[in-house]
Amino acid sequence: MLFLIAPILLVASCSSDVEGVPTNEKMYTSSIQKKEVYEFQQPAKSTIARGLITKNMNNALNINEIENGLMNLSVKHFPTEKFYMQEGQYLDEKMISQWLERKTEEGIGLNPAIENRTGNVLEDEKKYPLILSHVLEHNFINKKTNKIEGMSIAISLNEFYDIRVTDDNGLIYTGQVKVDENDDNIHDVKRYGKEVAEKIIKDLRKNEKVPRVPIYLTLYQESNINDIIPGVFLAETFMTQGEDTITKWSEVDKKYYLFPSDALYSLDQNMYNKLLNFKEEIQDGFKHLNPKIIGKLRYEDDQLTDIKIDVNVPLINDTELVGLLQLISTKLNFDYIPITVRVIDQGADVGIVLWDPIEKQIFATPL
Repeated sequence: MLFLIAPILLVASCSSDVEGVPTNEKMYTSSIQKKEVYEFQQPAKSTIARGLITKNMNNALNINEIENGLMNLSVKHFPTEKFYMQEGQYLDEKMISQWLERKTEEGIGLNPAIENRTGNVLEDEKKYPLILSHVLEHNFINKKTNKIEGMSIAISLNEFYDIRVTDDNGLIYTGQVKVDENDDNIHDVKRYGKEVAEKIIKDLRKNEKVPRVPIYLTLYQESNINDIIPGVFLAETFMTQGEDTITKWSEVDKKYYLFPSDALYSLDQNMYNKLLNFKEEIQDGFKHLNPKIIGKLRYEDDQLTDIKIDVNVPLINDTELVGLLQLISTKLNFDYIPITVRVIDQGADVGIVLWDPIEKQIFATPL
């Protein structure tokens, strides 16, 4: 059953001159308004490094973020009206795997070498953590010429290195270490990523099989393996067709925040309080189900662009589900931000509510 609930209780506005909107309230731009989507060149081609990303990166959340994030960040350099997108056709499994190896005397690997082995394999791994985890490639095809005229590269980096190592006797050791453990105000992951990027660009430019086209490159730092929000893009650069070296980096201001969290409260107290009111109203309406509510908010260039909310309600029945969806739909007073609310029962999605700030409509349905 699909039902549409009219948005009749909206009180906020995107316009700062509307009566009743506080002058100090942050104003946001809907990500739906800004989003541009690439067409894939047909017939679509799978990346030649297919399957490697799931082996190299620590969870599906980070895989989804780096793939979608790289595509969205590429738009300003390779506009959707001019280019088709194609999955990477030049970085194969062998090339990427060689980059991920530890550095050797021949200089093939890009991860840190273990300089002084102690005989304790676990401690050696902790002292020299692997930082580079994956390299993702996208290609951009000119719609008129049907030729590749651009490439985007995302270099994925570990904030936490999850260790699984075997000693000479076949014993397996596991552990985890944070890559940047000191307090010297130097972002070790970003610094290493920039060093690695220089070598990757050098390898690409001297490879005759890789077309000499403009390259957009970004650094992505994975979140921890059990985190419920994805990692962050750290920095970006763009190289023209004639450039062989990276001359300038820019910061990427795109971050995720959890609700509830002290970090979100410090960043945006007004939005935090709105979400708190929403949470309390849903919990008061269905006290017997004891709903657990968690939000994930995305900010880009200091603007909130997306809200996702999970409402966990174990053993909810069909009648209660319809009532809960109706209640949620009347409490989404966020006007200018696209919102997705998932109702979850014991790990499975059982209902969804979507607020579309462009159409000013709320869609809700059991699943």
